[in-house]
Amino acid sequence: MDFELTQRQKNIQWTAMEFAKGEFDSNLSITLDQNREFPGAIWKKACQLGFIGVNYPKEFGGLGLGLLEKVLVIEAFCKVDSGIGIALNTVDSGAAIILKFGSSGQKEQFVTPLAKGQKMLSIAFAESEVEKDFSTISTEAKKAREEYILNGRKRFVFNALLSDAFIVLCKEPKEGWITLIVEKEEGIEIKPIQKIGMRMIQFGDLEFKDVRVPIERRVGGEGEGLLHVNSFCEERGLRRTAQALGISEGAFDRAVKYAKQREAFGKKLSQFQVIRHKLADIAVGIEVARWLTYKSATEYDQGRVKADFLQITQLEVSRRVVRMVYDAQQIFGGAGYMAEMEIEHYYRDGVVSGVEMGTEEELKDSIAEKIAGPEEK
Repeated sequence: MDFELTQRQKNIQWTAMEFAKGEFDSNLSITLDQNREFPGAIWKKACQLGFIGVNYPKEFGGLGLGLLEKVLVIEAFCKVDSGIGIALNTVDSGAAIILKFGSSGQKEQFVTPLAKGQKMLSIAFAESEVEKDFSTISTEAKKAREEYILNGRKRFVFNALLSDAFIVLCKEPKEGWITLIVEKEEGIEIKPIQKIGMRMIQFGDLEFKDVRVPIERRVGGEGEGLLHVNSFCEERGLRRTAQALGISEGAFDRAVKYAKQREAFGKKLSQFQVIRHKLADIAVGIEVARWLTYKSATEYDQGRVKADFLQITQLEVSRRVVRMVYDAQQIFGGAGYMAEMEIEHYYRDGVVSGVEMGTEEELKDSIAEKIAGPEEK
């Protein structure tokens, strides 16, 4: 079984890495992280070079490539800097829903500007800490002639203050679950949320009070909302594993460099067996994560992705990234907790990336259900 990248894919990976090395200044990254600022100028340049829309069709401003190419870009960006890499990975959340289920007019109006760096798009699904607990969703859109009137509240929305539009999962009394593209306008109240990692992304809660949404902003047909969410979760799952992979690689590179330079008790850290074993464990974890991620992305592009294998990928990568960034930080000792050290924000971002893919228990339950059937109640 051959997972060798094509020459074009290698070129994309190399180009993304060189761009990140040239633009992701470490001092700037630390400043942005501490000030909780989004890297707007870098985002614009990334869009101009086609990195954000690498997997969009050419007619909508993209390069017409696959999700594997997108994965390679995300991995490279997060390897060079976890904070900036994550920020650039979230600017177009929900684009996959519009590309797969939206009208040509919606694609032209919302996807093309994403590729050009003119707009940001986010998703607004969750209303509790459990994103897929649809029983808690009460946001309602009532159809009134040529528009929907939206009321409700959404939690943990990426780039809530920066996004120009949101894909909102809601219920219409007669149509059932639907998704609406809701542009930022009067009637949406945004409450920022602070967090320990992913500081360049501004999380927030949204509250909709009689927000009027034109009927042409509904994505797809009536009752398709949950289909859109499940489809989105497949693509997002792979983007998150690529993010975790890149963060692990970046933390590993910094740990190796530090271990070779730092001395203790008259020896380089890299000469102590306990440190050498930590580095060996991280190296193994990275190879496992890379194989699972590339295989899943390849199958996705070939139209044969399996939900159970994708969840296996997410479970294993999420477990490994948390352990790998922890071990990498431990090699730095007390210095690894200092804000001016890059490894400090790799650790924070890595832990959040692991949790973001789903809790270990949630993923295990989902995998077990496909193996052994539903749990008896």
